Amino acid sequence: MTTAYYPGASRAYDFSKTYPGDLMDPDKVLLHTTEGTTLVDYSKGAVAPNITAMPNFAKKRLEWYQHYPFTHSARALVNKAGGVETNTDDVAQVELVGTCDPAHRKTWGKLQAGVHYIFWPEAPDWALDDLADFLAWQNVNNGVPLTTPKDWLPYPSSYGNSRVRMTFAEWRAAKGVLGHMHPPENDHGDPGNIPIAALLSSAKIKAAALKGGSTGGGTSTPAPKPAPPFPGAQYFGPGKSNAHITAMGKQLVKKGFGKYYTSGPGPTWSDADRKNVRAFQLAHASLAGDADGIPGPKTWKLLFS
Repeated sequence: MTTAYYPGASRAYDFSKTYPGDLMDPDKVLLHTTEGTTLVDYSKGAVAPNITAMPNFAKKRLEWYQHYPFTHSARALVNKAGGVETNTDDVAQVELVGTCDPAHRKTWGKLQAGVHYIFWPEAPDWALDDLADFLAWQNVNNGVPLTTPKDWLPYPSSYGNSRVRMTFAEWRAAKGVLGHMHPPENDHGDPGNIPIAALLSSAKIKAAALKGGSTGGGTSTPAPKPAPPFPGAQYFGPGKSNAHITAMGKQLVKKGFGKYYTSGPGPTWSDADRKNVRAFQLAHASLAGDADGIPGPKTWKLLFS
């Protein structure tokens, strides 16, 4: 069963009511670059991906904006009438704000790479780390393999009908992590030669940690511990400080919902705790109707399951 929303992603630019899309169960993630430095409205959703990653240089993290759930197709690929299905072929599409064009490797007008925008083939470690978090989450929650079936060419050699452009049959069979340079019917060459091998290696380690497994060979995953009893809602919220908050925070991180922690987690309740709990609640249909960021018995049980 596909998990529809990435934890902590903003839905301020949700276009799913305007363009509902086709149902899908993603088996691949496709990376684009926006070739710009700011968020765009994608013609009010007409050419939007499922999700956009916007760099926050002050906080050194990616901020995520979801446009369509991962259960439904997005619209960022060329899809010719009578041709192969592109947007609707079980692909979760991601736009990375920034560029892959070596003309902007260092500067873009008065803007400086690494300070005002990202040149993705040489992205800073924090941006690649957050992108690896996303790919690991897709692997654990939606089963997208952490593999790539094609080379990643530098732009502009990746543009047009390059040697990595897939045939219709290759596209239909493809699984894993791809770039805009790969699908048929398209000619764009983004995101260029991002460090895909290092990115996938990091994502595999993160995915193993999320699963509670081992990255080494021959080591079995220990049986999960039983969920601790819910202590009561009175232990959570502003002004509270206790070991239950620490346990909750550690479990949120383990489940991939620790995005808002800049330190900790710890025993003193913070707004980061609330945001992370709310993200967890929104990601689970049985909890989304009461996503107030305060754990109740149902949230606690599901969090520790």
